[in-house]
Amino acid sequence: MDKQAIEEIKSYQTFLATLRLSPTLAHTKTIEMDLKGRLNPTNLLHSLFFEQKEWLGFQDFYQRYIIENEHLLRANFPEIDWEILKKGLEARLYRTQFGLLTEYHAYFACKCIFGSSSVMRDKELDKVGVDFQLSYQGEVYNIHIFVDTQRAWAFRKFKTENKSVEKVKGIHVNLPYSFKNNRFNSLKFLPNGFGIYTSHYLYYFKNELDKGNIKNNNIIATTLHGFVYLPSNMAN
Repeated sequence: MDKQAIEEIKSYQTFLATLRLSPTLAHTKTIEMDLKGRLNPTNLLHSLFFEQKEWLGFQDFYQRYIIENEHLLRANFPEIDWEILKKGLEARLYRTQFGLLTEYHAYFACKCIFGSSSVMRDKELDKVGVDFQLSYQGEVYNIHIFVDTQRAWAFRKFKTENKSVEKVKGIHVNLPYSFKNNRFNSLKFLPNGFGIYTSHYLYYFKNELDKGNIKNNNIIATTLHGFVYLPSNMAN
């Protein structure tokens, strides 16, 4: 395993353990419109976490986002009362940040197993819907992180069929995580309740790569014990 990546993920998990989870914000969905361009919160998160190395808890991130984007927000959504907009955005940004933090953990964990030089993420990949790339055994794998639910699988299928993500060169791989217990891809929960990827799951993933089971977009579901693959005669 990559020793530098191990120290990196230890530091990251220490940060994750300091976060305060809010079920109320997680389930509030009053502002659901697309936030595009500069208003896309992933831009600020990437800049803070990977360029400035500034790991912020949610309230600090939320306040930073509002301060930096108030003018644009007011201009783009003049029909919504400012206080109502801020309240809705608070919940929206909470879900966005915590989802991305789980994605980032998968990225750091893959660096531990495959080596830092084999795993790459950047803003341009994120813009086209690839969470990070893995270079392994002469192939490039475009990794897609999402929660293992019927709704999330449907949205992933929609993106596959209707967006430019599939134009990115390489093998597209679905690597979903589950909040349910006793599944091969179940998250491990820190004392504060934040869920992180397990080495058990990622070594299973590596083993499936080594066996040659993973092809482009051929992971279509999961069971308790592993991936469900598209029949070989239907795979891309």
